[in-house]
Amino acid sequence: MPLIRGRAVRFSRAAFVWLALLAAPLPGGQAAFAQDKQAIAGTSVSLVPLPGFKPASGFAGLQHPETKASVLIVEMPPVAYDQISTLFRDEETAKAAFAKQNVTVEKLAEIETPAGRVPLIAGTQDMAGTTFDKWIGLFKGAKTVLVTVQSPQGSGLGNDRVQAMYASVTLGAEPSMAEKLKAMPFTVKPAEPFRIVDTMGGSGLLMTVGDRNIDPTGSQPFLIVAYQTSGPTTAANLPQTAERLLKQTRDFSDAAVTRRENVRFAGGQGYLLAGTYTHEKAGKQGFVQYMGVGESGRFVRMIVMADQKRLESLQPAIRAIAASIAFNDRK
Repeated sequence: MPLIRGRAVRFSRAAFVWLALLAAPLPGGQAAFAQDKQAIAGTSVSLVPLPGFKPASGFAGLQHPETKASVLIVEMPPVAYDQISTLFRDEETAKAAFAKQNVTVEKLAEIETPAGRVPLIAGTQDMAGTTFDKWIGLFKGAKTVLVTVQSPQGSGLGNDRVQAMYASVTLGAEPSMAEKLKAMPFTVKPAEPFRIVDTMGGSGLLMTVGDRNIDPTGSQPFLIVAYQTSGPTTAANLPQTAERLLKQTRDFSDAAVTRRENVRFAGGQGYLLAGTYTHEKAGKQGFVQYMGVGESGRFVRMIVMADQKRLESLQPAIRAIAASIAFNDRK
C-alpha cells in the first residue's frame, strides 16, 4: 500500500520503505448498520463495521471473507499529519498526488465524525488486473491515522455505507507496545543495540539503533519487518520474488545485490539478499533482506539498512532478530 510518497511526507524515510514493503490487502447497510462499535486491535481506532466484515488476520483492520474487501488502518506519528494533509488540500492536489499510485480520485469531501471533520477521498484503483473502489480518510488523534477501504467493483459496497462507517470512527488512547505486538501476525524479539520504534498498519515493525525515532539523514541503522498482505508466493519461486520485491522498494530499484543465499527464516525456508543501495541523503549504504514463506504462501520480510561498516558490526544482532521471527499462528 505505498500510497504516500514524495516530498509531501518527510516524517520518516524508513516509514516510506515500510509502506513500500506493505502492499494493500488484495481480494483483499444502511447508515449506522445497527451494529455495535468495534475496537481495531493494536490501534486507537474504533468504528461500526460494514456488514459482513470481520477482524483481519494479516493487518490492522477488517476484511470481508467472501468479497475480500478490506478496511486497513495505518497509524503514524503525530508530526505526519500536517505533511500528509497537504495531499488532501483540494481535489486537484489529491488527483495529482494519488495518480502516482494508480489511484483515480473522483471526489474529495469532508465528513463529520466523532473525531472531528476529516477529508475523505473516493475513487478507484487498478491492481493485479482488478479494479477496486477505494476510499481514503485522514484522521488526527494521538496518532496520524489513515483509514483505507477498498472493494472489488461489483461487490456491492456502496458509497453511502462506506461514508456511514467513516462517520462512526472514534479515536481513543494509543495502545501499549505490548498490545500492538500481541496483535501482529508474526512474533519478533529485538536484540541490542536495536530497539523497537513502533508498529505500523498491524503488519509492520520498525526498529533502529540510536536516539532518534525519525532520521531523514540516514545516519542511523533501521530494521523493518513486514508481513505479506497481498498475493501469496511459493517456496519454489522465493528467490525471484525476494529480488523482485526488493527492487520495488523505495530507494532500492538500482540496488546492487552482492550476496544471495538460502537460509532458515520465520520457521521455514528463507532467502537472503545483501548488497548496497543509494540513500537520498546518506549516499551509498548497505542492506540485508531476509524473506520467508509460510503456509498458504504467506510471507514475511525483514530488511536492514545501515552504513556498510556499521552493518557488518551489527550482524550478530541482525541474525538474532531474524532467528526470533515466526508466524503468529493465533492470527
